[in-house]
Amino acid sequence: AESRALPIMVPTPVTALLSALLLGAALAEPEHCSAADMPRVSLGDGNMLPAVGLGLYYTPPGAVAQEIVREALRLGYRHLDTAGFYENEADVGRAVRESGIPREQIHITSKVWPEAEGRWVEDGFAAVLDAVNASVAALGTRADLYLIHWPVNPEQRIEYWLALEEAQRLGLARSIGVSNFGVAHLQQLIDSPRTSVVPAANEVELHPFLRKDELEAFCAARGIRLIAYSPLARALRLDHPSLEAAAARHGVSTAQVLVRWSVQHGYVPLPKSVRSERVAQNVDVFAFELSAQEMAALDALDERLFTEWEEWGQLDPTALP
Repeated sequence: AESRALPIMVPTPVTALLSALLLGAALAEPEHCSAADMPRVSLGDGNMLPAVGLGLYYTPPGAVAQEIVREALRLGYRHLDTAGFYENEADVGRAVRESGIPREQIHITSKVWPEAEGRWVEDGFAAVLDAVNASVAALGTRADLYLIHWPVNPEQRIEYWLALEEAQRLGLARSIGVSNFGVAHLQQLIDSPRTSVVPAANEVELHPFLRKDELEAFCAARGIRLIAYSPLARALRLDHPSLEAAAARHGVSTAQVLVRWSVQHGYVPLPKSVRSERVAQNVDVFAFELSAQEMAALDALDERLFTEWEEWGQLDPTALP
């Protein structure tokens, strides 16, 4: 099979401004959702995870990542989403260990990013299992959920999944799943006579401006939990009138409306920010509820706004062969 070129997705560099924003904001004492207030939802295998998580993509490794995780944990977050590709797994692990919070109260998701060449197309099973071991070593703890980051190399896809099944059997990950998989990719894993575990979750970009109704229906019928990355649409539509109207009615921000929309759809959103007050605000979404009319208005906003289109080399990973 022909290999596809790897999409170029390069994290932004650490800047003095970013560090200053984060570390300065951490001195504030915003109101926040306590850990006890955070609902949990089930993955497809019955394991539970907090209903809102902290996305750590583009969070620079080192002091910035460690500080934002510490602050998020202080504000009530108990769900952290990292990846080998993000290069901040070690910082997540360190912040969790130093938090003083019992490890069993914190959910950590990580991921493996298969390349489109080399051993990834020659011995996918070993490559993925090595990556899981590297993630666990960096985190200093097992993963609560471990994902295949994207559906590359169709001829190796089953090998990748079998490696995650083995990682689960070895106790390296409690639950296993996928990210950026479309219906055909999931069907391939489920239908294979070689596999025995249905993915517990599928992490994809989801927000009112990018609906995935077919994928949602497929996953719901099979108990696969949808996890929503970029639930704020990278702030590209925060001033949309429908969002502003709902926010005004409930006395919240438009970002909170977007997070709440995901929660009410049954998704697990992963908002991200480097500012403490916004990190706190993004998880404070359980004191209000959008009405059926408000949900319908937001549901009607779909414009196929895939915010990572350019980063993925102008392709939709859920539509790969």
